[in-house]
Amino acid sequence: MTSYHITPYHIENEQECRQDSSEQSANKNRPTIMTREALVIHIIDDEESVRISCEFLLDSLGLPTQVWSSATEFLRQVDIRSSAIIISDLMMPEMSGQALQRHLNKYDSPMALIALTGTGEIGDAVSMLKQGAADYLEKPISSQRLQEALVRAQRLTLDRVQLCTIKALYAQLTDKERQVADELLQGNINKVIADHLDVSVRTIEVHRSQVMKKMQAQHVSELIQKLVMLDI
Repeated sequence: MTSYHITPYHIENEQECRQDSSEQSANKNRPTIMTREALVIHIIDDEESVRISCEFLLDSLGLPTQVWSSATEFLRQVDIRSSAIIISDLMMPEMSGQALQRHLNKYDSPMALIALTGTGEIGDAVSMLKQGAADYLEKPISSQRLQEALVRAQRLTLDRVQLCTIKALYAQLTDKERQVADELLQGNINKVIADHLDVSVRTIEVHRSQVMKKMQAQHVSELIQKLVMLDI
C-alpha cells in the first residue's frame, strides 16, 4: 500500500489508524463491512488531505475507491446511473454537496451519497438527508462511523438499483396492460378484471400474460411485490 501522511484533523489520531490497519491485517479472513461485490466508493473533496485520509481508511478496509477534486470533475467522467457510493464534502467552490445531491435526484441516480461535514454544517447535512442522502460524517472521520455509513449507503444504492430496474420494466407496459396490472394489484381475478374493463376473460388472460412477461415475474406474488415498490 502507498504510504500517506495522515493529518490528525481528518482522522481522529494516527494511533487509531495504525491499530485499525493492524487489526485488519490480523483478521483478513473475517467478513468485510460490505458485500463481496463491494461497490466503488467515489471520494469527492477539494482538499487533498481529506481525499488522502478517506482513501487510506477505505484501502485499509479493502474497499475500491476513486478520488475526485470536485463534483463537476466527477460528473464529467462517471455515469451516475451506475451502482456506486459517493462520499462528498458539503462545502466545495464549484459545486456543493447539496447541489450534487439535487443533481443525482434530478436524474434518478441510484448512487447513495454520504456527506462530509465540518463545524457548523450539521443543519445542511440534515437537510441533505431529507433530500435522499444516506448519511453524514463529521470531521475528523471516525472509522467506526464510516463503516456504519457505508453499510447504509450500499443497502440504499442496491435498493435504488432494483427500483430503477422495475421502473424500466413497468415503462414497457401498454396502457391496457397497466390497467390489468393495477387490477391484479387490487387482488382481482380475471373474471372481475374482465367485467371492470368490459372485455372478455380471454383478452384479460392475454394481457395478464404480457404483464408477467414484461415485468419478469414468475408468479403473481412476485408481480405484486414489484408493483408495490413502484407505489403506483
